[in-house]
Amino acid sequence: MKTSPAAKVSAEQFLAWMAGQEERYELVEGEVVAMAGAGRRHDAIVVNLTAAIHAQVRGGPCQTFTGDTYVATSPTTRRMPDLGVDCGKPDDSALVAERPTLLVEVLSPTTSGFDVTVKLAEYQTLPSLDYILFVDTEMPNAHLYVRGDDRQWTNRVFKGLDAAIELPKLQVRLTLAEIYDGLQFRDRPRLVSDASPPDGMSGLSQ
Repeated sequence: MKTSPAAKVSAEQFLAWMAGQEERYELVEGEVVAMAGAGRRHDAIVVNLTAAIHAQVRGGPCQTFTGDTYVATSPTTRRMPDLGVDCGKPDDSALVAERPTLLVEVLSPTTSGFDVTVKLAEYQTLPSLDYILFVDTEMPNAHLYVRGDDRQWTNRVFKGLDAAIELPKLQVRLTLAEIYDGLQFRDRPRLVSDASPPDGMSGLSQ
């Protein structure tokens, strides 16, 4: 699909075009935007999350979907979250989630700022959505947004492999240990106080 900078693409045109593409794209206000590639840590976390969530919703009224399924956040925008749960009844050939209830984004250093601002605001407008989960790739941290019975959003941060995330409307429980299963974390540099100066530096003044 070759378009001029001013050209706009309909959602129907975009989805028909995407059927023959190998790369990943989103439709943003009628413009086709290429998505950045993901690293191995990102993929490992997505696989862990998909397995954990699918095992708990399987057989119920909702279905887990992966990054190949789109979410319509406006008539001319189709986003591609890393994974989610759809509690609608879409056709087997559907490319768009019908009633997304949970959306998950696994953050990368290059996209985290965009995901937690622009995408968050878009996702929060979806009437069917109850949960939005952002998962860090570098440290065992997760940020959960929950829509309450009053339709207002609240949020909570989870830190450390011992933490557990409860999604009661889906009867899903996720531990950070299973989300990050198989991954190692770099030690953070520690501030050292009262340390002796390095050799040869003791005579230097500030």
